[in-house]
Amino acid sequence: MKQIVVNDTNILIDLHEVGLLDEFFHLPWEMYTTDLVMSKLQCESQRDAVLRFKENGVLHVAQFNFEEIIEISKLQQRFGKKTNVSLTDCSVWYYAMQNGYIMLTCDHKLRQSAMRDGVDAKGILYIFDMLVETEAISLEEAFEKLSLLYIFNPRLPKDEMDKLLKLWSGEHDEKGGRL
Repeated sequence: MKQIVVNDTNILIDLHEVGLLDEFFHLPWEMYTTDLVMSKLQCESQRDAVLRFKENGVLHVAQFNFEEIIEISKLQQRFGKKTNVSLTDCSVWYYAMQNGYIMLTCDHKLRQSAMRDGVDAKGILYIFDMLVETEAISLEEAFEKLSLLYIFNPRLPKDEMDKLLKLWSGEHDEKGGRL
């Protein structure tokens, strides 16, 4: 069965910035996002790149009716004070939760809150792992692109990124084992 994922704004922006949108949209997943996410893509090159996948039918964009916006707003009110999540963040969370889909986000607080709420949530490092596992990119390219992302988005988990970079670079630990 094909995995179905719902993308947050920061996933799309980060992958665009490191030049991996094409590879990402070739993963064996059914891809969704929300209309609120699409409205947050302010940079023309980002918006155009993502719209291309929507127009090709690879990216599906969920639109919400008034009642659903009210529910998303309630979700934000319930968790927003603790986690500082936006209405856009909550739209992805809500859509993933309502449909049993996987939520993809780079926002650690959003991911943790959604997981406590029963949503299967993953981050950018999971995406990199999948890009390597499916051979969409080589280890060398993964290392290069993650290193670039490391510079571009300093809010990402430094320790976890360092571990992956060491693994992909072929470095070894003090016991001689590959990290």
